[in-house]
Amino acid sequence: MTYPDARVGGYISKNFIPLQINIQSSSGLAGKYRTFWTPTLIILDSLGTEYYRFSGFLPPDEFIPQLQFGLGFMSLEKQDYKSASARLKLVVDKYPGSDIAPEAQYWFGVSEYKATHSVDALLNAWKKIKTDYPGSIWAKKVSFVKD
Repeated sequence: MTYPDARVGGYISKNFIPLQINIQSSSGLAGKYRTFWTPTLIILDSLGTEYYRFSGFLPPDEFIPQLQFGLGFMSLEKQDYKSASARLKLVVDKYPGSDIAPEAQYWFGVSEYKATHSVDALLNAWKKIKTDYPGSIWAKKVSFVKD
């Protein structure tokens, strides 16, 4: 259902070099990356450093935002704040109803702060979580922020 979807295939082809392994017969890689359940998707850089992972089935409308978030989170950890902000904002803007959107909004605020050192940018991004995603765990994480 997910992989045959043209949007998913196109997104993966454009942004990733996919590798599929059988965790039962490829125990070396499965062990190295602590993979015990399928599907598990791991976003790695060219050196094999892991930056993000998720496991289990997701429909295309949740799968693509997770991949986009993973790229944004990798950019954030690599301190490429401009790219991180753009990728994370895309998740929020294009997939606002996805389960990953509140977390993307949280880390978008962090990337904006890291890029500009503007506390206002951070707090404004976090206020948006309280407004747009009030029932999320991410709203609880920013509940100390004054409106």
